[in-house]
Amino acid sequence: MSRLAINGGDAVTKNWLVAKGLKKRRDLERQFLLEAYDSDVWDDWPETESQASRFAAEWAEFCGSAFCALLTNGTHTLQVALETLDIGAGDEVIVPGLTWQATASAVCDVNAVPVIVDIEPDTLCIDPALIEAAITSRTRAIIPVHLYHRMADLDQLSEIARKHNLAIVEDCAHTHGSRWRDKGAGTLGTLGSYSFQRSKLLTAGEGGALLMQDEQIYWKVVSQRSCGREYRAGIKIHSGNYRMTSLQAAVLRGQLMAFRENASLIDARGRDLDRAVDAAPGVRSLRRHKAITRQCSYMYAFLLEPQEWPDIPATEFRRALAAELGIEFYSPYTPLSHSEVYYPHSKKRHHLNKAYLGSISPSRWDLPICDDIWQNRAVLALWPVFSVAAEQVSLLTDAIAKLHKERDELRKGIRRRTNHPGKAIAALFL
Repeated sequence: MSRLAINGGDAVTKNWLVAKGLKKRRDLERQFLLEAYDSDVWDDWPETESQASRFAAEWAEFCGSAFCALLTNGTHTLQVALETLDIGAGDEVIVPGLTWQATASAVCDVNAVPVIVDIEPDTLCIDPALIEAAITSRTRAIIPVHLYHRMADLDQLSEIARKHNLAIVEDCAHTHGSRWRDKGAGTLGTLGSYSFQRSKLLTAGEGGALLMQDEQIYWKVVSQRSCGREYRAGIKIHSGNYRMTSLQAAVLRGQLMAFRENASLIDARGRDLDRAVDAAPGVRSLRRHKAITRQCSYMYAFLLEPQEWPDIPATEFRRALAAELGIEFYSPYTPLSHSEVYYPHSKKRHHLNKAYLGSISPSRWDLPICDDIWQNRAVLALWPVFSVAAEQVSLLTDAIAKLHKERDELRKGIRRRTNHPGKAIAALFL
């Protein structure tokens, strides 16, 4: 008789996500949204009192930032950050190979060249040891991504940036509320970029924010998001309209009220999950840098030790673990070198010349660590996993241990599914 749920046996639990602990303030979201509606101030106009101006001030205070500007989304924040720094044609920007395509696409969209660097195998963030070799006389900035369940090494990155006179634009789309040496993510670089897209820890469906500590940079960003208007004498940049609405900001204000309490709970539950993984055979948690004083994450990630799972692909491990716990587990992003959503050479606006087109071709980059993590090692769960009740966390250990013990059964099930005659028949019609 089968013991594994994926093969018809009993699951460790039918629904691991017994939500406890994380708070919501839907009442405040509705209250602020109605206040925004009734005010007739639905946009975000500089120096005008609105739900947007209030959220910008509150988000800056929460992160410990001198300034915050709200924008349409986390892709435009990266583009506007680069243009604010006068980065464009002839410049290079270093980005990690494992990230959402926007990190690199924003570089292309200002006509600069994204130089793609491999990652650390135990944090999944950009590897500082590989950055110096990638720096040339054209390098202007580094965009480290605080990916999934870890922050990039801001100590080493800051040292490299000072040495080579480079800007740092922190991509914080995954790490709302995280802190490095008690400083908020997004405040240690020149600018910090946030996304409020639907899957993030704080969301208004879409939306973004830029943090900065320099007032002149702030007014350059404000000019850019507002059609290039000059709000301070001599500070303006030709641009388009990248303003968030006050209706979106109102929802975010309500969520931030709850998140002030949730952040420490997410950090604590993440540590619990790490301990649960490390107590199980054949897997390990990501390395957490000692400088991370609070880790809030878009997804929880851990790693398979492939030698412990012979002939069991990571895709099949994720499926089997999902069957045991009743929630979905995911693969990481496809590395940028062959991502299904990163193909800038297909867009005519990037056909500046043959040399530029060649420089932005994703296939020019070799990213062995990214490829190994993607194909063989990473297992991810979306951020609601941090709402698992404390007494339920150990079920992750139990489920992984069960799969490890029953590896022979798991392999047999994989072979049955792979060799099912229906597969061959279906293939004839594809």
